[in-house]
Amino acid sequence: MLFRLRKQSHLMPRLKESRSHESLLSPSSAVEALDLSMEEEVVIKPVHSSILGQDYCFEVTTTTGSKCFSCRSAAERDKWMENLRRAVHPNKDNSRRVENMLKLWIIEAKDLPAKKKYFCELCLDDTLYARTTCKLKTDNVFWGEHFEFNNLPAVKSITVHLYKETDKKKKKDKNNYVGLVNIPIVAVTGRQFVEKWYPVSTPNPNKGKTAGPMIRIKARYQSMNILPMELYKEFAEYTTNNYMVLCSVLEPVLSVKNKEEMASALVHILQSTGKAKDFLTDLMMSEVDRCGENEHLIFRENTLATKAIEEYLKLVGQKYLQDALGEFIKALYESDENCEVDPGKCSAGDLPEHQSNLKMCCELAFCKIINSYC
Repeated sequence: MLFRLRKQSHLMPRLKESRSHESLLSPSSAVEALDLSMEEEVVIKPVHSSILGQDYCFEVTTTTGSKCFSCRSAAERDKWMENLRRAVHPNKDNSRRVENMLKLWIIEAKDLPAKKKYFCELCLDDTLYARTTCKLKTDNVFWGEHFEFNNLPAVKSITVHLYKETDKKKKKDKNNYVGLVNIPIVAVTGRQFVEKWYPVSTPNPNKGKTAGPMIRIKARYQSMNILPMELYKEFAEYTTNNYMVLCSVLEPVLSVKNKEEMASALVHILQSTGKAKDFLTDLMMSEVDRCGENEHLIFRENTLATKAIEEYLKLVGQKYLQDALGEFIKALYESDENCEVDPGKCSAGDLPEHQSNLKMCCELAFCKIINSYC
């Protein structure tokens, strides 16, 4: 099958020269053909915005090299990726397969020299997948950045490389590499997230008694066996017609964590069958009846109802949040404006300025929300 994609721009910085950056959107540029008909091994994956400096990109890797393509939205990117995958594997829904996924947070680092900015690069089996933003060292270096990757090839290890930002004014300031954290994938494989402080292996280990740098990382890697679609048909029909029975039977025996997983699964299944709204309505009314006169408890407990609402809001509200606040949050995150107003964490002299910064940011966020309806 032949796919025609349109060329847009030159190579992005820090990418190998064998790659090109293309667009599916530019109507006035030259047409390039991407022929996947004879390819046996094709990898199609999203590219994190920190790599190309642009949102909504994906990469196609074949035996002849790799190319990156840009789209106007996450939905458009996902649709292209799905169509390309189906072209490569037209029998995908009728065959058994394994899907690998990783969720990872690079949270913070400690025991680093102060007054420097630091960032991390996230690699899976030595392939660069994402970068954090550059953050200034105060008490700790805090990123709190979340990365999620689906449809991964089999992965053996996660490596987080730590760098300090070089001062371009200082010619001698060239050694910006601090060290790395290497995590075997088996250490974070399972149903539960693993969160811990990892020591950073540095090129020149500290032989003294002082502690070396450490990075706090939270991660979970899963390999899921996906059966042929036909085998899920009966289960999907039963779930669609008997979701309240399932909830009433399983609710009393599930832990809070398992309630989150079950609520998430039910919301996604019933959204795909067109019954999500009915499911949520029935579940909410059941919650109201259960609480009876204890009105103060409605939607305040860790129940399937509250977890399902949270998941549905994420499912349907994520695009709106991205459109309304995405650019603002990104700019705020990369800003040097300090909004810390805890008297225990900033001096009395800095507090008024920080309060003013926080008020300004809140007003800007509120304006973005109001303007999203205009």
